[in-house]
Amino acid sequence: METGPVMVPGRLTYGAGGPMNEKYTWMVVAVLTALTLGQACYIYSQKASAAVTDERQPPSMAEAYHAKAYDSQWEELQKWRKMVRKQLDQGAPLLDPDFDGFFNDGFFSGRYEPFAELDRIHKRMTEEFGEPERRLFDDYWVKWYGRRMRLGQFRAETARTDREVILTIHVPGLSAKTADVDISNERIKIFFEARTASGEKGEGGLLTRESLQSYLKLLPLPEDAVPGTGRVEIEGEKVKITFALKPVR
Repeated sequence: METGPVMVPGRLTYGAGGPMNEKYTWMVVAVLTALTLGQACYIYSQKASAAVTDERQPPSMAEAYHAKAYDSQWEELQKWRKMVRKQLDQGAPLLDPDFDGFFNDGFFSGRYEPFAELDRIHKRMTEEFGEPERRLFDDYWVKWYGRRMRLGQFRAETARTDREVILTIHVPGLSAKTADVDISNERIKIFFEARTASGEKGEGGLLTRESLQSYLKLLPLPEDAVPGTGRVEIEGEKVKITFALKPVR
């Protein structure tokens, strides 16, 4: 006579077919254990993935830093605008230090395209002013810009080899001992003194007069130059700056 499981409250017992049913029970336990381990591994992998994601937070921190830097730049620009407007309203001239104080190393190092931003600021300022402040501001700006950004009577040449970009600035009457070149990732700042001679007729003949003038020039890096690679050489009346050439992509 075959016997099956006998149900007793609180426990499971077996008749003659016990060993086979016990084997089946252990198989169920093994499957459940595997499923539990699998779920644990999945949860662990999700946590590990989240940890990796957390480690990739610096980009958002960098974005916050740039946003803060932009706010700071905006505040400085507003202060400078107020100063300019106040001086124009009072009839006071805008001198080179008034421009140099804002368009300084902090300005050029804190912007992606500082020379383009400089032009945009000039345009916005002239649009904001009414007459006659617009004419006054533009006149002061053009004179300062010419003294700082344009070489004027000096000549510049750019040559390229397969590896280098060579910028040569010719400065007649250059006093090499006074020349100072500072190169950042955004601009080239050159300070130098140059002698100029002029002649005029006098009672005793031709009189020659010499003068020593100081210059401060700001120039952009060549577009295909690698920032941080500038090497400076001063040869006679020439200032030569050599950069590594950016690889062609």
